[in-house]
Formats: sequence, C-alpha cells, structure tokens
Amino acid sequence: MLLRHVCEVCQKEDILSADQSFIEGWDYRPKIGSYGVVSPRTCGSCSIVGSLWWAMTIERKQIDDLSERQLETLNRILNEPHSIAVPN
Repeated sequence: MLLRHVCEVCQKEDILSADQSFIEGWDYRPKIGSYGVVSPRTCGSCSIVGSLWWAMTIERKQIDDLSERQLETLNRILNEPHSIAVPN
C-alpha cells in the first residue's frame, strides 16, 4: 500500500510504501510506531527536534500553544491512516 509521507520538519512530501519509507529513513507508520499516536513524522534527513512530538513532550507545549503547522500535523496524525491514504 502506498501512503503519503509528509516530513513535519522540512515539509518534504513523497508517496512511498512502508518498506520504501523505512529504507529511506522516514519515521513513519506502520513500520515505525502506530497510526494515530503523536510521534515524529520525519524524513531521513531531519531530526525529531522540530517535530510535534518534541514540542509536546520535551517542550511541554499544550494544544493552545501550537503553531498552525503543528495543529495541521496533529490533525493529520489523529486521522491516520485515512489522512495519508493515496487514492487509487
């Protein structure tokens, strides 16, 4: 199954299978973690430091403190796998 991959740090987008994304170093479901759980969604070139997970877990940001881009990421994560599904 192909899924839309969006790096929440650099905004790189790609359409990849789970195996392809794992080989390329993406931190993405289903190979790494679970759908619908806040954890980094980053490409192989980016650190988790700029991720929503980092902001909420390490920086202790509340939802009201998140940027618009972070809120979009949160919405995408909470609606996985539908939000990253590639139409046939």
